[in-house]
Amino acid sequence: MPSPTPSSETDSPQPLTRGHKKRERTRRGLIDAALRLVARKEVGEIALLEVATEAEVSNGTIYNYFRTREEVLEAAGIAMADEFSDAIYALSSDVRSGAQRLSIGVRMFILRSADDHQWASALLRIFHFDQAIRSRLAAHVLEDLQEGLREGAFSYDDEGIALDLVVSCTTGAMRSVVEGRAVADHDMRVAEMILKALGTTPARARKIASLPLPTAPAGT
Repeated sequence: MPSPTPSSETDSPQPLTRGHKKRERTRRGLIDAALRLVARKEVGEIALLEVATEAEVSNGTIYNYFRTREEVLEAAGIAMADEFSDAIYALSSDVRSGAQRLSIGVRMFILRSADDHQWASALLRIFHFDQAIRSRLAAHVLEDLQEGLREGAFSYDDEGIALDLVVSCTTGAMRSVVEGRAVADHDMRVAEMILKALGTTPARARKIASLPLPTAPAGT
């Protein structure tokens, strides 16, 4: 057997340089600034240079990272959705049922909205502004939909419609929470109705939607 070639060493990930780390900090600072602005005003009113001012960087600096307002807002929305979705995924890693994992995700997004209206408002405004955000969010739901179908908990003919149903109902419920229109046990009721719409029997949907949620670590 031939000995390993030196290329294996060069293929390994290289540590970030000080310049790379600084660039990433600046980029994250711009995204955080965009999130603060979205929480305070309508997305369409935000200018790219306003993000630079909020982040306390020069106007020229922001163009090194984002060319348009849409780019920085998309990055902000993806960061928000990914961070929380990753936390939910980690909490649900031991859950085998796709239907249960879907219910957990729906409920936790709604409950997070109740706990943090600013976070929910920012995500909802960006979500409805940019189609790319919607597509990125949808990717986190697909696996659970497909697993639920395989396990026989779901019964639907069109995956795209099923995906739209879950995402639209969840974001609609988040908006109801922010606007003060939520009912008692809003998260469980919405999850139950989504499960039933996806083909789960009423009794099973109610049982799944009322199961205890995984315990979230501090700071999520």
